Amino acid sequence: MKQKTILIDTNIWIDYFRNNTDAELLIDLYDEDRLAINDVILAELIPALSVFKKKDAIEKLRSIERLPVFVNWEGIIDLQTQCLKNGMNGIGLPDLMIVQTAIEFKTMIYSKDKHFERMNKFIKFDLYK
Repeated sequence: MKQKTILIDTNIWIDYFRNNTDAELLIDLYDEDRLAINDVILAELIPALSVFKKKDAIEKLRSIERLPVFVNWEGIIDLQTQCLKNGMNGIGLPDLMIVQTAIEFKTMIYSKDKHFERMNKFIKFDLYK
């Protein structure tokens, strides 16, 4: 049985492209066919990569399994409401869409943003550690 797919957040990719951080892990996950991305993350990454003429990086990102972003607006409203009730103000729509994608497709999220850890205490989704 295939292990869970891991949705790699924007900050992980930025660290990877800048400093080669997590290179071995990302290569292993790629080889195991466990990497995933979505259009929200691509929309955050591709403009800067395009400006810096990083065509190879864009092609590699586009070759990763892309999970569709199905925005359930009532679900987003519920996620944001839960965040506010738990003292988390200012969680942006992109991060809520990433959480919603992970829940919808039963994937894990790999991120170094601490707010995902905080959200995970009251919203059920899997975090990769």
